[in-house]
Amino acid sequence: MKWSEKYRINTHDCDPAGFVRASLILRYMQETANMQMKHLGPSNEELREQGKAFLLSRINMSLYHPLFAGDDIEAFSWGCESRGVSFNRCYQLRRGGEVIAEAASVWGLIGIEDHKLYKIEDIKFGFDIDEPLELDSPRRVHIPRELNLSLVGERTIVYSDLDGNNHMNNTNYPDMLCDFIPDMVGRRVISLGISFAHEARLGDILKVYMAESDGEYYFRTIRSDGQVNVEAIMMLE
Repeated sequence: MKWSEKYRINTHDCDPAGFVRASLILRYMQETANMQMKHLGPSNEELREQGKAFLLSRINMSLYHPLFAGDDIEAFSWGCESRGVSFNRCYQLRRGGEVIAEAASVWGLIGIEDHKLYKIEDIKFGFDIDEPLELDSPRRVHIPRELNLSLVGERTIVYSDLDGNNHMNNTNYPDMLCDFIPDMVGRRVISLGISFAHEARLGDILKVYMAESDGEYYFRTIRSDGQVNVEAIMMLE
């Protein structure tokens, strides 16, 4: 079952060139999913009361056209067939009859305290599943072994990064990665894939490694304890 919400693009969601940033596109998508969960259940708040939370494992997103301040959009989100401990969910943004962006994601339902992974059959949703999207962007992030990623900077996790799970919210990552791309102003993300390995918490200092090859930017972020935080592939135009 597809759930939809309508939005008007906020001026403050745009970059200096007037494009809506990739992080904000993710937020419109995921807020729509939150609304489906809130209205049909179980809500994120109900899950948290049970000591559970959904954490994003990986997402791939294609952005076909730019969005601008004042645009009226409709966002769709729906659950897809899932197995084991991997919960699949898709998203689509439309402006009028035009598809602007699409994304497919995989989530894990975990115990907040014990980090137990719950299976599909351990949760009862109040909505039915729908067909998954087939996107051009790769489902998994693969950084070629021969690619030499270089340290391009560090990023400290601060209060404004945090969400209700007390770690850096997944929608903040595209903005963070774009901060390390030279000459980003005037360009926009058209394809993005992120795999999440270990969460980043308040005070963590991430080392950011990057390489560019054939127009694609590859990233790996490493936490202070040496654990991989995320790996990502991004394409711009």
